[in-house]
Amino acid sequence: MEYMIGAGAILETGEAAKVTAAMLHARVDPMLARSVKAAAVDFDGNSPEALRRLLVLVPGWNAGRFRSRVSQPLIERGTCSLADVLSMLAGAAEAAEVHLFAHWLPDDMTYQALAQRGIELVVHPLEAIESAAVVAGQRHTRWKAARAA
Repeated sequence: MEYMIGAGAILETGEAAKVTAAMLHARVDPMLARSVKAAAVDFDGNSPEALRRLLVLVPGWNAGRFRSRVSQPLIERGTCSLADVLSMLAGAAEAAEVHLFAHWLPDDMTYQALAQRGIELVVHPLEAIESAAVVAGQRHTRWKAARAA
């Protein structure tokens, strides 16, 4: 196993929508660690409709670079669809694809909107991340994939 380490932000939806700077240190397959240039992770939801908090990141970046290239443009734009967020992330990272780690699959409209912008969405089960540490603000959260016996 290798690590996917990068700066990003936790995007929260709803009435109390906010952008919180974050860092991710995730243990993943070596091929995955080397190939991911832009990623989004949903540790909580089980469907696109349940999406309330999404971690977006660029492996290898620092917090300042992510803030100026991704977080600030997202804040300036205001309301964004999932496709908008992922395409802005891909554009900033100069990546032709975004990797999504979640317990759900995006809807067809999201795939189509990204394809029209020349971006491929590569979806992985959340369990592709063996373990992860997320540091956001003063919070520190650890996540470990559950394995069936």
